[in-house]
Amino acid sequence: MDSAIQVVNMAGAVQVSAQYVNDRFHGEVPASVRFYCPFCSRPVTARAMGWDFDHRRRNHVPRTRSPHFAHYQNDDWAKNCEAYHAGAGTVREEMTLPLLMFLRRGPGTKACFRVEIALRRRGLASAPSRLTSEDTITVDDRSYSLRELLADRRNTITLSDPLSRLESRIQIPAQWRKNVGCVQQSTGIMVFSDSFGPNGGRRLPERSALRCDCTYYIVASERRMKGAVSRFDRVERIGNIAGNDRLHVYAVSVSGASLRKNAVDDWLSQYGYCLSDVDRAAQLIWPPSLRSWGVDEPLFRGSSPTYRFPYRLNDRPMRDVIASKRLHKDTRAREVGFIGFDHHVAVETQTDWFCAFFKPQRRMPWTTVYLGPRHPEDLHPYDEWTETEEEQAVADGSDACTAKPPAQDTDSADREVFDDAAPPLPLTRGSDIASQRRGLRMSASLPSRSIAIARLREKE
Repeated sequence: MDSAIQVVNMAGAVQVSAQYVNDRFHGEVPASVRFYCPFCSRPVTARAMGWDFDHRRRNHVPRTRSPHFAHYQNDDWAKNCEAYHAGAGTVREEMTLPLLMFLRRGPGTKACFRVEIALRRRGLASAPSRLTSEDTITVDDRSYSLRELLADRRNTITLSDPLSRLESRIQIPAQWRKNVGCVQQSTGIMVFSDSFGPNGGRRLPERSALRCDCTYYIVASERRMKGAVSRFDRVERIGNIAGNDRLHVYAVSVSGASLRKNAVDDWLSQYGYCLSDVDRAAQLIWPPSLRSWGVDEPLFRGSSPTYRFPYRLNDRPMRDVIASKRLHKDTRAREVGFIGFDHHVAVETQTDWFCAFFKPQRRMPWTTVYLGPRHPEDLHPYDEWTETEEEQAVADGSDACTAKPPAQDTDSADREVFDDAAPPLPLTRGSDIASQRRGLRMSASLPSRSIAIARLREKE
């Protein structure tokens, strides 16, 4: 291949051409400079750099082959890359999305987690009318109705032993496998992202690339994690799987400047994962968005999503002009802006309702963005654990009306009246400090701003 991603410690990733590397280093590439394939993010090596030495003539002569990059011969991951063996195409069979799984921290505890199976609600948006009582998922010889699982996103299936023979314990109807997903083979560990912060995340599909300077959660036994302690920069045991004391949850990460990244990559490869220094996807820079189920959903209704190129090209400054493209035919759909791409960028696009799947360049992975006029959904990934005691009692079916209401302040001048239909947004910490300095009475404790905003949107 004629170009690769150049990575140097303490510097940003740059896409460079083989000729550029040859002109800059004259065939003597420093060991601190690493190159990665722009298609598969696997390491590549620079070939045919500099001059060739003619042993017969005892002098240096120009090479017959032009400078290029090549995958390592013993890299099994690179064999599926479309740029493997000088651009020889690889026939790829159609693959079904993996079954959606989450790692969630249990309610009311800090050291107890559970692994859950959920449905992709977007892929089954039109399915309720076609689902019957016989359409079920079987887990450990117990059937779960697809219709009930789809009725509420909090309806999930908890796995008691998530690492033991999942491919034989979970049966999915063939006609719904494309929508629900397929079961990944058990490899001995499970890797999850930190999408929910300290409360867990989403399971990474097989052959996913882990990024440096990012936190991931690994569910595994203590015996399997012994080899990872000396490789990762951080390996912290943060809890166990509920009902199974042999399975622990570890928070791991590796620094971008670490010298043990090759050892981390070797350890991950035996479980179906790899380590990469670069992210080839287009980077969303505006507006603030919620990334839910792999979709960028802008929080501002009137703003157009804007993406930038993930790295620079041959150390040239990035273009600061936004190229706006309309990816959806509907006039209500928002445009998408691109920074750092070619001015006449040819975007490969597919749309489904107001969701747009696009690739700004052939070498980039697919990116999904919501372009509709509505507010994003799923703002409460853990709303069942942030409910008040009264709401929890109503959900459990107990009598919440017998609870004694709190005493109210009789001073009308100091009493604050809140409208249930439009709860006020909590002020910042600075306002509390200013009130204390002036000797004013503090208002009743309110939820965080994110929770208050989400409740306001639910009442619209």
